[in-house]
Amino acid sequence: MSDHTPTPYVLDTGVLSEIVRGDSDLIGLIQDFDRSGQPMVVPVLAMAGALRDHRGAPEAQALLAGLSGFGQVIVAPLDGVDQATDLVDMLIATGLEPWDAQVAAIANTSVCPILTMDASIWRACSAALDHPLHTIEVADPDA
Repeated sequence: MSDHTPTPYVLDTGVLSEIVRGDSDLIGLIQDFDRSGQPMVVPVLAMAGALRDHRGAPEAQALLAGLSGFGQVIVAPLDGVDQATDLVDMLIATGLEPWDAQVAAIANTSVCPILTMDASIWRACSAALDHPLHTIEVADPDA
């Protein structure tokens, strides 16, 4: 038995938006990750970004609440002046929206890959950083 813990994936706003939309294939993938012991980080601002377009939909909140209850999911708050400073630095460097900037700040600081529906978003902002962001793009089975 291995004592190795896999590198966490940081779920981006696009992935969370698809979960909020009820994408059963993506929800199944996240459930599979959880069952297999794959750690996942969900930035709280990315949750807010995902809920932005689904305000007033109680099922959207329920889906994110369910996600945050998974054993391998850690909800990452914005905690303290240091993290606020990192967020502001990322906002200025990349021009990202705050929810995406928190994803980038966490991925950049922790050197964890971003689980995303669209890696091109992250390639574009990586150019503004000292080190590129790493991504894992979820393929759309309907495409």
